[in-house]
Amino acid sequence: SMWFAPVSEARGSECEKQARLAKRILHKHGLDYVAEFIVGPRDMHHVIDVLFDRTDAQETKRADACFNELLDEFEKEGYAVYRVNTRFQQRVAQSYGSVKRDVEHAIKRALDPNNILAPGRSGIDLDTYKKA
Repeated sequence: SMWFAPVSEARGSECEKQARLAKRILHKHGLDYVAEFIVGPRDMHHVIDVLFDRTDAQETKRADACFNELLDEFEKEGYAVYRVNTRFQQRVAQSYGSVKRDVEHAIKRALDPNNILAPGRSGIDLDTYKKA
């Protein structure tokens, strides 16, 4: 299971738009659409559970391709992702742009200069980061 969770305005039209997009991508890769919408006063989280058999190399490859396509297509539509599998944290971190990444790495350098605490978590790793 990998969680994919874009955030948007809390509107019914957003539910329909996102569900259509997610279903198209998941079904294209032979995966089921399993999701819920968590609605707050001002925002909505579309939590999609990408379910696959991780003991099956082919299915894992399909799930990874599906997840990458979900990231690409939802990003094109302007959606931010707040929850992501650790394998895709670097990719999602890049989608937020270089300014945010520079700030995160500056904080990491100040608080954890030896890169001991969760290196790479959320795409923040002092050993591999190159400032843009």
